[in-house]
Amino acid sequence: MSDPMIVSFPLLATRLSWLVVFACAGTANSMEVNVVDYGARPDDGRDDTRAVMAALDACKAEGATRLVFPKGRYEFHPQFAAEKYFFISNNDEGLKRVAFSLEGIQDLAIDGQASEFLFHGFINPFILDRSSNISLENFSIDFERPFHSEAIILGCDEEGMDVEILEKFFFKVHKGTLLFTSGQDDEGPLTTVSNGEVYGSSHMLEYDTAKRETAYMAHDFYFSSINGYPAESLGGRKVRIRVPGLKGIPGNTMVFGPNHRKVPGIVVSDCVNVVLHNVTIHHAGGMGILGQRTHNVTVDHCKVTPSHGRMVSTTADATHFVNCTGRIVLTHNLFENQKDDATNIHGIYVQVVEKLDDDQVIVQLMHRQQHGFDFLKPGSVVELVRGQSMITYATATVESVRRINKECTAVVFSNSLPDDIQIGDAIAEIRDYPEVTISDNVIRNNRARGMLLNCRGKTIVEDNYFHTPGAAILFEGDSCFWFEQGGVRDCVIRNNTFDNCLFGVWGEAIIDVKAGIREDQETSRYNRNVRITGNTFRVFDQSTLLNAYCVDGLTWQENSVEKTSAYPPREAALPPFVVNFCDNVSIDAKGSLSDVDSEGNEG
Repeated sequence: MSDPMIVSFPLLATRLSWLVVFACAGTANSMEVNVVDYGARPDDGRDDTRAVMAALDACKAEGATRLVFPKGRYEFHPQFAAEKYFFISNNDEGLKRVAFSLEGIQDLAIDGQASEFLFHGFINPFILDRSSNISLENFSIDFERPFHSEAIILGCDEEGMDVEILEKFFFKVHKGTLLFTSGQDDEGPLTTVSNGEVYGSSHMLEYDTAKRETAYMAHDFYFSSINGYPAESLGGRKVRIRVPGLKGIPGNTMVFGPNHRKVPGIVVSDCVNVVLHNVTIHHAGGMGILGQRTHNVTVDHCKVTPSHGRMVSTTADATHFVNCTGRIVLTHNLFENQKDDATNIHGIYVQVVEKLDDDQVIVQLMHRQQHGFDFLKPGSVVELVRGQSMITYATATVESVRRINKECTAVVFSNSLPDDIQIGDAIAEIRDYPEVTISDNVIRNNRARGMLLNCRGKTIVEDNYFHTPGAAILFEGDSCFWFEQGGVRDCVIRNNTFDNCLFGVWGEAIIDVKAGIREDQETSRYNRNVRITGNTFRVFDQSTLLNAYCVDGLTWQENSVEKTSAYPPREAALPPFVVNFCDNVSIDAKGSLSDVDSEGNEG
């Protein structure tokens, strides 16, 4: 058997941006492991977790290049799953039970052959850790009991709301509290150590049942990180939620979101060359696909879409990429009904919290869903950024690091730092920012925005369809809340269709270019060189097409605007273009609606 041969295509000339090809002198079977040989049986309803663990061990030991699943349904429970403590950016850290744990594996394709992977309880489907040349293809991921719950609104008044909870969303009303559960009753009396799983919920959002999207101008109802809601049973599956101020239209669907992001679908951490092809994610208790510190990721012909008539697919972003390098390719995908954005591509800022010496500081990961995210190492080149203005004022090279805990790290630099470094400044890695290609995707019916573009590598967004309640495309970056490094340097948005976006409350414009800049707006220019050309905007009212804030280099040309009656118009007309604190902006409003005033610019 010869060594595996890696063939890499730098451009997206075929359906995948790059392929992993294995050449061998023997038969195909000598490179292939069949999961049934390790005890898994499709469609038998039994737990296949241990069989998959054994098959993966065999692949690693024998150097197999394919793990195949004969078509059928395979089921996974947490009872016998491997576990490990993981820090997963923008999701919740914790001790994770994992069905498919790929740790330190090279040159492996997992082919589901159109199989269904069904998960039960709090078990993470896939975690890829320090692996390379991995392909996941031809299977679906779903959960028997999703981590959110859904109910039909019956009516509401000043004291609360009456709902009828849909079948398969298990619940109970216990001592005046609505609790969502796994459907398995506790054995014996309730105590502090009772068994049974509670599917905690902390927020609610109304959906239009007929349109299968968030209700027009609906707001999130947020509560503390509780497990349930004050309620009383009305008999059967009908419940009165005793929360004043709840609003909703009878017949619409109320979605109860989980109070966690503990169970993302596919996690790719510290890997090289990962392809997801023809993978469907029906549900996950967090993000669908999360890539962190990974070089080259392709998501092609995949779907994030709900099953069984559910309103929601994943309970957070469909995809999300943090501190990645190389290339990120999203092509020919369907991202719909996720509880947050279709994608977010960004880096991480740490905050300077103490100066130890001229060349030493302590930095802190500020957002709790970034704790444990290690990215500084000897030799790393970093930028020093003013916390309030987002202006990069210096660079430095890391000499050594000492992790104090999951939040704080002591950093020694190769040379003295600037005298004016301040507590509250931010530090981020200057890395091989990935080139991003996002093309031929459908993004619709989700909560919030479409894409968050916060990557400094060349970014191309073309031939996509957007129907989002918030901004279809958002440029961000801040060092005050999410601490996500952004600031595009070369971004092209062309030949896309923006179909009746902004019918909700999550954005100031269909394309919203801004950043968390609180000071020195006259000089801070965070996003640069954005070109928006040849797109079609279908709008139901006179809302803002483009909002630009602290941008240097922005072109709007050859875009067309069409009027629809898809939603009621807002009471007040808004300017189509809002430009504040920007340089080198060119807006050609030809093709816009004749009744749209293009003189709403400021700054």
